[in-house]
Amino acid sequence: MRARSIPVIFIISLLIFSNFSLADQGGDSLPGLTISDIVNKIIIKIKEWRFDSTGLIRTNTGIYVDERFYEWVTGSIQASANLTDVALEWLDTFKQKVKNDEEVDWIIITWVKPNERLKKALEALGAKVIYIDDDINAITIRARPSLIKNIVYNKAFDFDYRFYIREVWPDLYVANSPFSAEDVNVTFIQGNITPTIVSSVNWNIKLIKADLAWSKKGTTGKGVTIAVLDTGVDCNHVMLQGACIGVANFVPNEPSTDLNGHGTHVASIAAGRPVKANVEGKIVYISGVAPEANILAVKVLGKDGGGTMTQIIQGLDYVVEWKKKHPGEPIVISMSLGSPFGSPRDPMVQKVEQVIREEHIPVVVAAGNEFIVIDSPGIATGAITVAAVDRDMKVASFSGKGPGLNIYDIKPDIAAPGVKIVAARAGTKNEFIAMSGTSMATPHVSGVVALILQEHGELTPETVKLIIEKTAMPLKGVSSLPTWSGAGLVDAYAAVNAEPKEGILDWLRRLFG
Repeated sequence: MRARSIPVIFIISLLIFSNFSLADQGGDSLPGLTISDIVNKIIIKIKEWRFDSTGLIRTNTGIYVDERFYEWVTGSIQASANLTDVALEWLDTFKQKVKNDEEVDWIIITWVKPNERLKKALEALGAKVIYIDDDINAITIRARPSLIKNIVYNKAFDFDYRFYIREVWPDLYVANSPFSAEDVNVTFIQGNITPTIVSSVNWNIKLIKADLAWSKKGTTGKGVTIAVLDTGVDCNHVMLQGACIGVANFVPNEPSTDLNGHGTHVASIAAGRPVKANVEGKIVYISGVAPEANILAVKVLGKDGGGTMTQIIQGLDYVVEWKKKHPGEPIVISMSLGSPFGSPRDPMVQKVEQVIREEHIPVVVAAGNEFIVIDSPGIATGAITVAAVDRDMKVASFSGKGPGLNIYDIKPDIAAPGVKIVAARAGTKNEFIAMSGTSMATPHVSGVVALILQEHGELTPETVKLIIEKTAMPLKGVSSLPTWSGAGLVDAYAAVNAEPKEGILDWLRRLFG
């Protein structure tokens, strides 16, 4: 009996003394380690033994960083090809701040959930804590590059809480960056049209057979929510009236309205209500893929189309919390954005993977318009990554091409229309604009996912992705290459007719994450 009581006594002792400091604290000095910290050290040693550090470099202090991190922290990082003017401006500003040792934002990934003592220790060093995400153990801080350089590389720099830190990243720039936007001759004729009476939809909807899903199956996305993480959504446009069920804003010093136009265009492609219009002399119906789905407008990018990884993470956290408050209501996340500076292991990728794996929410992401690479977080294994095709079913030259992480994880996963797509123009009542990019292809697939979820109810993201891929239409020629178009062109009608097969693994994923 006595032998059995020893572990209990030990545990009780830990609970009693877990906040007992091993060092005196005075004034602004760093908080001393507690018994709880010592216990965490042991836990972290076990985690280190099991950690897969592929793609990362371990520094002399034991912290993992991306292979380019030293260039970031010293301001010597060089611009890659195909960067937009806004991305180049952000990079130049970042480099100048680093060289002047001005405060910039960094994301720290910790081995265990960030605790209050680590936060206070960072603040005692002069850093400002901006945001904490317990799901991926991330802390965004604002700090001088010299401090970060000392923490990551200087073993002589006295910081007792360094052992908590697993990775350090710059809070990298993220953008929507459509390949092009152009005015198009469109005259609005009539709104408030139900999908069931739509007879002649625009080419992009016909190409993916979404109109057949409406007319033959009666599947329009009703009861499903599409969370659009973008520049905001103009919910007053005729295509989006009544579609928005929630609005959130994570862009500092800006209102929640769409000051850029990209998010409104994307949302109307995914779930815009059908309208009748004269498009370049032809009477057609302009509609979203899932014209009765709901829109959750989550603003994570500003009026210049850019933002940060932390803003994206905040937006994803908001969607997760919204889902928890609305159990049983299917939701899909649509992300027509990416970072040209990202990495397969960056915090934004980690967050997307966590949302898919643990929250069981499908995430659809643009492949990016970098021509020969896949942007982050499109590189995320669990994401449905989308390439762009034109009306002739040929992959656009700008569309990001794989293979992705490795030959076992080919990206992109699927293709959809993304060239000269006519949809809502923000800031107007009933005007339209044509845009091109994988940004436009992505909401087509998000809309198809909404159709699948209406037809079959909540499915695991793995099952949804499998349906999308298995029912895809094959492309021809070089466009058929898996590294160009994945499984092929998304087929909405075939997808809603598919019979999902979920097994014990899917049940376990839902149960245990």
